[in-house]
Amino acid sequence: MEEIFQSKNDSIYLPGADLFLDARKKQPFGYISHAHGDHIARHTRILCTPETARILSLRLKKPDILTLPFFRKNKINGTSVTLLPAGHILGSAQIYYETEEGSLLYTGDIRAKASRTAESLTYHSCDVLVMETTFGSPRFRFPPRKEVEEELLAVVRQKLSRGTTPVIFAYPLGKAQEALHLLCHANLPVAVDYSILRYVYIYEKLGIKFGSYERFKHNDYRDKVLLLPIMARKNKYLEHIVDKYTIFLSGWGMDNNAPQRFGVDAVLPYSDHADFDELLTFVDRVHPKRVYCTHGIDDFVAILKEKGYWSKPLTESDQHNLFY
Repeated sequence: MEEIFQSKNDSIYLPGADLFLDARKKQPFGYISHAHGDHIARHTRILCTPETARILSLRLKKPDILTLPFFRKNKINGTSVTLLPAGHILGSAQIYYETEEGSLLYTGDIRAKASRTAESLTYHSCDVLVMETTFGSPRFRFPPRKEVEEELLAVVRQKLSRGTTPVIFAYPLGKAQEALHLLCHANLPVAVDYSILRYVYIYEKLGIKFGSYERFKHNDYRDKVLLLPIMARKNKYLEHIVDKYTIFLSGWGMDNNAPQRFGVDAVLPYSDHADFDELLTFVDRVHPKRVYCTHGIDDFVAILKEKGYWSKPLTESDQHNLFY
């Protein structure tokens, strides 16, 4: 049986399409599932969704991009490629690849539950599934999103009522826009760092409505919720805000030591990734013959095997033997 994918240049490679998937180093032709930095490289030519292309225009200088809207089948070097919503951030996509030897679905990061600012996840059956399993352990069962949002709003309102400044840290692309949408629609006064706003402006042009907010200024923070990038949590200017309460939004909030680990007062499990149960449900719904897991936990591979799936971790050490 012919190879449907293989390892090449430390990346997942589709030989029929001559296409690299989320390669971290520059390639002649690279698919980018979404615009987070750990999935981007300056490929000679890029394949992605139009939404991701808009965001990439802020992160790469004059990229050569072939855009493919969701659900539109396209022929690339004689093989069929379709991009499907991943539910992770705006424009995030899975790639569905069809050849005479069979079909492959590569997920990138996914999230199954409803999102405020991203397209809803799509399920598509396949022969081979290559999936990212960041939170693939039973300890990562996230509370319902509504409960986490209500907790966040309750804490923020309480702190504001006491004259304390709530400082919310989030990754500037994806998570921050989810949080901003929540805070604005709760009619809270929000001041947003420009590293987040530069993406918000694109979201707005693409039809996401946030509501009222303002740009964060160092000398104007009282009686406001501050929405800042996680990288800012050690910035000197925060030392001048004496009475503050810091919150980080992350799926890692399921770990008891998360506040100490990230140096904040609280970490809430507000994630743009699928949790353990969502990952299992995803596999069941696409029902592949083989599953390869990336960026995850070995526990998940073992659990899939217990459920009767052929499964293995996809690591650099075992990428030499990737046959359909």
